[in-house]
Amino acid sequence: MAQDWKKFLDDNQKERMAFIDKWAEYALTHDDKDWSAQQNLIINSALRSCSLTKEQFLEMKKIRRLSLSS
Repeated sequence: MAQDWKKFLDDNQKERMAFIDKWAEYALTHDDKDWSAQQNLIINSALRSCSLTKEQFLEMKKIRRLSLSS
């Protein structure tokens, strides 16, 4: 079990670093307006989800779980 967890953590770290590298490359090769608009969408989405009540969050997770199981 411990090795499975370590592999998961290692794989997760590699995936996160690859995402950072990809995003940095995108930011360097595209106009500021392009990538900043996308970053704005991500930030606004995170802020909206933070403003959910506990009940709203749990309902959202329930709906998502049901849609994935269909």
